[in-house]
Amino acid sequence: MLNHSQLYTFIDQDKKFALYFLEGQKLIHDLVLKNPMQQRGFSYFRSAVLSVQLLLGLLKHGEYFCFYIDAEKPYFRIKIELNTQGLMRGMIYADALSPLPSAISGMVRLIKFQPNADMPYQSTIDLNEVGIDEIMNQVLERSYQVNSRIFVSADSDQSFMLHQLPLTSKEEQSDLDKAFNQTIDPLKAIMSRGLTDPESIRSAFAELGFGYLASQHVEFNCGCSKRQMIENLVKFIKTSDESLFSPGKDEIEVTCEYCKTAYRISEKEILQAVGKYQ
Repeated sequence: MLNHSQLYTFIDQDKKFALYFLEGQKLIHDLVLKNPMQQRGFSYFRSAVLSVQLLLGLLKHGEYFCFYIDAEKPYFRIKIELNTQGLMRGMIYADALSPLPSAISGMVRLIKFQPNADMPYQSTIDLNEVGIDEIMNQVLERSYQVNSRIFVSADSDQSFMLHQLPLTSKEEQSDLDKAFNQTIDPLKAIMSRGLTDPESIRSAFAELGFGYLASQHVEFNCGCSKRQMIENLVKFIKTSDESLFSPGKDEIEVTCEYCKTAYRISEKEILQAVGKYQ
């Protein structure tokens, strides 16, 4: 049985860089079960999840983050949502992607909900022939405006982000480039081992000069409910003239796009909800 996936936080000896390491093998295993795709597009989804999940290290307490890829060439949709408790949900909708394109054109949408904020933070980034593994690096630079770099392993369901800490004196981009280039090969070697045991992971990073700070469980958890589905259907009714029920039918089945849970909802339940929200 796989250990729970975790996001580890380390710091280098000079205290210039934080390193976030995601051991995501259990997380990806669970998402495979929820997204039984025949298309090769799941590799896009895997890369996006392993990249986006690293942003958990940059979220403040109580924040909720939504990441959406609307790709037009090739056509697919990815949705990933996560919170500071380490709970995430995600899905991919795609036509058959074969052969798998090396670059993507379309748009990335980011929404971050902050406690006590009247409006969420929103950002949109256009993609023009961008590799899936490079999308989050563009997000970090253009939306988050931080000096960070992400790498997703091809050998295991793991990834890391090297994040330059704020300093009193101005540091140049070359500092991050130099540190990343010096770190990438040793970290690739660690990830090729596919370590899942927390003690083994902490020990491996200590040998590279990174001190352990903290870790957090990360897991798939949808959080959907029948009540939520009914509320969504009520919103649909208010904005559409289409009927939800076929002639002679007084019940429909609605399936959650994230966890694939099916809910049977009756016309009576819908009418009661409509009356409640009027």
